Amino acid sequence: MKEKLKIVIFPHTHWDREWYFTSSKSMIYSLKDFDEIIEFLEKDEEIGSFILDGQTSILEDYIALHPYMLEPLKKLVKERRLMTGPWYTQPDTLVVSGESIIRNLLYGTRQAREYGHSMEIGYLPDSFGMSEQMPQIYNGFGIRYAMFRRGIADSITKDREFYWESKDGSRVFTHNIYHYGSMAYPPNDTEGLKRYLDEMIELLGPSSTTGTLILFNGEDQKPIRKNLFDIVKSGVNLKKDLNIVIGQIENVMKSMEESDTDFMTYQGEFTWGQHSRVHKSIFSTRADLKSMNNTLENFIVNSLEPICSLAYISGFVYEEKLMEKIWKLMLDNSAHDSIGMCNSDRTNVDVEHRFITARNLAEDLMELKLREIGMNIQEKNVFQFQLYNLLPSRRDGYIVLTLFVPCERFEVRNRRGELQSHEVISIKNVTEEIRAKSVREIGVDDDRDPQWNKEEIRIYEAEVRILVKDMVPLGYETYEINPVLEVEEDSEDEERLLIDKSILENEFYKISVNPDGKIDLLDKRALKQWSDFLKLENSGDEGDTYDYSEPEKDMTIREFEVENIETEITGLVSRAVLKLNMDLPYNLLNRAEGIRNIRQPIRLTIELRKNDEHIHIDLSTMNAAIEHRMRLIVNTDIEAKCSVADQQFGLIERPVYLEEVENWKENGWNEKPRTIEPMQSFVSISNEENTVAVFTENVREYQVTGDKYNEIAMTVYRSTPYLGKDNLNDRPGRESGTKSATPDAALIGKCLSATYTVTVFNGTVKEHVMSQTAKEILTPVIGYQAAQFKNNTNYFVLNIPREKKLSDSKSLLESNSRVVLSTVKKAEGKDNILIRFFNPSSRNVEELDIQGLSQKKLCEVRLDETRAEMTEFTLKPCEVKTYSID
Repeated sequence: MKEKLKIVIFPHTHWDREWYFTSSKSMIYSLKDFDEIIEFLEKDEEIGSFILDGQTSILEDYIALHPYMLEPLKKLVKERRLMTGPWYTQPDTLVVSGESIIRNLLYGTRQAREYGHSMEIGYLPDSFGMSEQMPQIYNGFGIRYAMFRRGIADSITKDREFYWESKDGSRVFTHNIYHYGSMAYPPNDTEGLKRYLDEMIELLGPSSTTGTLILFNGEDQKPIRKNLFDIVKSGVNLKKDLNIVIGQIENVMKSMEESDTDFMTYQGEFTWGQHSRVHKSIFSTRADLKSMNNTLENFIVNSLEPICSLAYISGFVYEEKLMEKIWKLMLDNSAHDSIGMCNSDRTNVDVEHRFITARNLAEDLMELKLREIGMNIQEKNVFQFQLYNLLPSRRDGYIVLTLFVPCERFEVRNRRGELQSHEVISIKNVTEEIRAKSVREIGVDDDRDPQWNKEEIRIYEAEVRILVKDMVPLGYETYEINPVLEVEEDSEDEERLLIDKSILENEFYKISVNPDGKIDLLDKRALKQWSDFLKLENSGDEGDTYDYSEPEKDMTIREFEVENIETEITGLVSRAVLKLNMDLPYNLLNRAEGIRNIRQPIRLTIELRKNDEHIHIDLSTMNAAIEHRMRLIVNTDIEAKCSVADQQFGLIERPVYLEEVENWKENGWNEKPRTIEPMQSFVSISNEENTVAVFTENVREYQVTGDKYNEIAMTVYRSTPYLGKDNLNDRPGRESGTKSATPDAALIGKCLSATYTVTVFNGTVKEHVMSQTAKEILTPVIGYQAAQFKNNTNYFVLNIPREKKLSDSKSLLESNSRVVLSTVKKAEGKDNILIRFFNPSSRNVEELDIQGLSQKKLCEVRLDETRAEMTEFTLKPCEVKTYSID
């Protein structure tokens, strides 16, 4: 350490868009505070630079209402006296998807540059932990520096400055913030100020690697401190041996990195609660809203954007501004606190409304694009429809969709004439209803002689289950529906009458559903039996909307009463629906006394599908208790030492036991070290014989439990009737947030549902296979029928194109590499399509195998969508790359 210390003070405000207050209140107060900041900086140059929290969304709201402040704002940003960006909103990086983080930086850096400059630091002063992949993502936007507060521990480093690396080798020079309010309340008196400075030197001096101590003047929703320069002058006079200055954040980071210091390098995530709280079970707070976020992220990235891209290359408009609106609604909700749902009930009503708006826009936009494509394909069959495979490889797939059909007995064939297996779930005659609405539109839609009207067809509405074979990659195919004139005897019907209805079976598994609700699994490939494979677990939770905390007197309940078991065995599926009742304590007091005074119904559905190696599970319940946690347990005989889960654009291995838990209180930790872990879509445990993986897009939280760490526990939901509580068993001391009641977060009377896919792999599994499986599960086959007789007020009337120029099948590209497609989208403000792949494994992918496109047509771009210096087709471990189709 240098002999003479330097204290650098960063004036700032940390401006939560919402929290225990609503976004409207935050926005209204920003009008006054931001006016003051801009006006003060214009008049007084003694505060050289002010950090306006590194996120542009709050300025977007502000300028929309105070447009006359735009030019003064832009002048200060251009001069780097007012620092904003690179974020649109500051996210919790362990909670949201990789694509969400990329879009956040994409919109944030673009908007900040429109104001004059985007801060070149990955600045997240209050987010709850850090994903291992952040250095790579930052580098993709030209960002070489990072600053964050939470998640560090002495076992990682005791240094404030270090290099932080992702697995692909990307790295950022990093400063670990002690506290973004470390100088929020500087004493005004001389003696108090001297004591304060001495305390900060004693506290931060040993961890400084460069002799520079960083203090933050400001905190949550704080106005600019107008007498800060006077306080600094007093400090200079008091401490002649110190160099005390108000600093510019980018210059300070650059200066520290260029100092004559040998910085250590760390690779990994930051999820430790030793020095500050990371709230490592916030992933399950408000499970209903978390599920909305997760399913919507997947829908936008895996379905909507590829569909819009296929429509775009087919000649239709790519609604770029609408897509931006959808993403910004999602990003508003991905902001720190908002995405944690550790908010007031009023605030979470706003969060839910944004999700609903984003979902409606996304679903309706996709319907329009599917309809545009379908209407422009030559009508060879009145009831034809398209199915979309949005994976970059051929696939078989299941889809359940509603179709209009010509009769009760029909067949489904692709254009090659190949019969597709299907089953009718329900069917009704809607001829008169459809004709009454559609006949009057004839001519209005620019077609006076539609085929459906000439043939006077009958129209049935059917819910159909289809097993589709060998679908073209990243594209669509057209299928025909034709009447079946001769009905053959179905020998399978007679065989099914002889089937034991307590057995679910396909080519891969045999599941026994016992009368007591016990589920036994036989893996037919390995002839391996697992008894009691699926369980339900209910336990107490004394925590709040930030954290699960184990009660002093807990009661773990795994038993239930079976009300009814219904099974359905068809040619395509075997399904069991278990209607269960769990007797639970209503609250923690009842639990401590061993009183079970409420009965909670649970519906558990288990399904096997023909030619499908996955076990599909749906769980739904209406919550009837408070202060508890519900989990689904997958029970194996694997004695795990570690788990493997996915993170943004890669995999991460974590231990199932943490030694730090043995003496965390004695060592003064802020929180109990937890093995409750985040994921993106799956977790797995394995040994030499088997790998068991659980996939979901609902709550992204798991824990490996059991006496031998042989169980995967998936959190379904937690009921937490308080925003914040103090003195928790697993988190001593003050409350987090505020001590406010949050009855909505208790979820009483709330219908909650979760979907899981469990897969048993024989032996160890190649890393890319697991990630590709997750992508397949979360990228469903999409179907749409653009029948002309649907052109009525129920669906909005569109003009029928005179010339139908689209082929009945289209495929953008095919890739059989050991990589995973992240998304396909149109470049922002340009005409080209972007495709993004990542390598989830720990080995290089030496050559990106893309068929259907010449590599000469591919140009590598960075995550910020600017051209890379050169185009390479090698992907390093856990590396993500984007290519432009030129």
